[in-house]
Amino acid sequence: MQNRLMSTMDSNENMAEVSSVLRCGSSQAIEPSNTDSSKTNKRKRSEIWNHYCEVQNQKDKAKCNYCRFIFSADPKNGTSHLHKHTNICKAKKFHDKKQKILIGTVTSKDGVPLNELVPYSFDQERSREDLARMVILQEMPFTTVEHPAFQMFIRNLRPEFHIVSRTTLSSDCFKTYEKEKRRLEDLFKTNCGRISLTSDMWTSNQTLGYMCLTAHYITNDWKLKKHIINFKLVPSPHTGLVISDAIANCILSWNIEKRLGSITLDNLSANTVVATELQKQFRKDLLLDGKFFYVRCCAHILNLIVKDGLKVVEGAIHRIREAVKYIKSSQGRLELFMGIVKQFKMNGKKRICIDVPTRWNSTYLMLNDAIEFKDVFMRLVARDPNFDNAPTEEDWSQGIIICNFLKVFHLITEVFSQTKNPTANLYFYEIWRINMLLIEESRSQNAVVMMMALKMQEKFDKYWKECSHILAVGVVLDPRHKMNLIIYCFQTIHGNGDRASFEINKVREVLQTFYDNYAILYGTNVSLVQVDERVSTSQGGRHENRFMHGYKEFIHGVQVTQPSKSELETYLEEKVHPLEDQNFDILQYWKFNESKYPILSRMVRDILAIPVSTVASESAFSTAGRVLDDFRSSLSPNTVEVLICAQDWLRDSLPHLADIPPPHTKYKVEDYETVVDINTDD
Repeated sequence: MQNRLMSTMDSNENMAEVSSVLRCGSSQAIEPSNTDSSKTNKRKRSEIWNHYCEVQNQKDKAKCNYCRFIFSADPKNGTSHLHKHTNICKAKKFHDKKQKILIGTVTSKDGVPLNELVPYSFDQERSREDLARMVILQEMPFTTVEHPAFQMFIRNLRPEFHIVSRTTLSSDCFKTYEKEKRRLEDLFKTNCGRISLTSDMWTSNQTLGYMCLTAHYITNDWKLKKHIINFKLVPSPHTGLVISDAIANCILSWNIEKRLGSITLDNLSANTVVATELQKQFRKDLLLDGKFFYVRCCAHILNLIVKDGLKVVEGAIHRIREAVKYIKSSQGRLELFMGIVKQFKMNGKKRICIDVPTRWNSTYLMLNDAIEFKDVFMRLVARDPNFDNAPTEEDWSQGIIICNFLKVFHLITEVFSQTKNPTANLYFYEIWRINMLLIEESRSQNAVVMMMALKMQEKFDKYWKECSHILAVGVVLDPRHKMNLIIYCFQTIHGNGDRASFEINKVREVLQTFYDNYAILYGTNVSLVQVDERVSTSQGGRHENRFMHGYKEFIHGVQVTQPSKSELETYLEEKVHPLEDQNFDILQYWKFNESKYPILSRMVRDILAIPVSTVASESAFSTAGRVLDDFRSSLSPNTVEVLICAQDWLRDSLPHLADIPPPHTKYKVEDYETVVDINTDD
């Protein structure tokens, strides 16, 4: 009997699938046709068929739902061999609902660990999805699944898991991308306000140009979100028209053209063309015909301003940079340097970096680190006769002054670059701080600082004139300030004269214009107090109703001449929120007051979603400039987009990963060229 049984097996299929042990689903049973015999009907009633399913195009074959071995299903042979196999099938143990495994310390949907026991049963499809998600999140190559060590690990961990090929894994990653994309499309349709965009260009090591497009929005439950929605290969040349066409196609493919809020771009001349072309194409869907559609990246403006100022002190910075390079270039020099550090009893782990000259914030950090070792460098001059062109005392003095001066700009750059909290309400105050600092330092007694400040003030004035009034409105929508900060800042800069009044009134005008636009789009006519229209049931009811009609018209006219205040007026007249509240959350404030200000809250949600910097796009991919790493550069453009976008979306669905940068990422703009660790611990 056993020999006859084995002879009926499809050996080729069994050998390929014996290690996979996939199930067909216990709910599948062989369904008899209308022409089946009475024996077939008896077979359908037998419980054994809950564990087997029919083989396509082979009526006399049955496949085990657990290990997928194929057996003879000819009614003439009976079912005893099927019963026997069911009792000894090893794969069935993993699927038997009566023998489920209990596992502990599982993770809930929101990423929170739960210390509880739950029943577990193996699921091949779910495991394949988890494998694809792991590969996307960890940036693992598709060939990982074909590595002998990985295969051995999986066989020992879960022998019934069928290890897929790299081609199948790639396909699973694409399916994950499509699934997450559908989820995001549904969110855009029903669960957010207007969507603001940031865009930046990237280069692969094959010199291919990629455009990164990031969407920023606030959900209906007042959560600030950002998602990379496209990472497209853009054909050369990267002119404004080519880039604008690429962005427009992305916008249309996501069907978000009617939800566009703004676009934040850096200060390249081509981006002015990009913004202009997009504004023309989507003008009818933009607020106020796109008058405030284009927002200049504040981080890039700061970069241009500071770089102009640093040109004044290039000599001192250059000598300090060369001193750091000197100790880094030789192990002997580094050991000598560390020996002097110990003599000064500078205990602990410290670091000193060589900056990237094109990134001023890395220059600031280099100076900040090097100044801590100033005395060590000075001692090294006496200990090492080859240490030529060492920084002088004057160089170090200038370095300290420059470092203190740049500290404010560094902190403001970090404010503009944050992605978890709104920045539109912070923009005006931080820009005002910069302006006041430059005004003060331009009167400094130190000639170097004065020259730096004057140089930077010249560049600052150029961009201050182009200050985005929509972002100035953002601070008014912060209940801690309202119009107070606007008035104070302009009067501090311009005094109490006409210039300050002009700027203040300009912000009020923009604020009112925006609110009126939202009132038209989302508001309803203010409901007037209605007079009771119940008709009297008395004998003179008809005549009373006729006379009452005239009285109602009179009451209506009185009410029209006494209109109620708008939500904006009510909001501005209320007391400001205490500045001392350290736990204040502007999104939570507006979430709580949404029912009180239904129209104004819509406007607030859209304005607070505007990012003042494109750093969110820049910091998403590269550890040194806007260049794709080797792993991604080796893939096709379509696969690159799938992996980058899917990783960003998956990380959003796993809150416990939100604060952990991806493997390829350093979120800070200031990337060091080289970092030298100074470990003085014994």
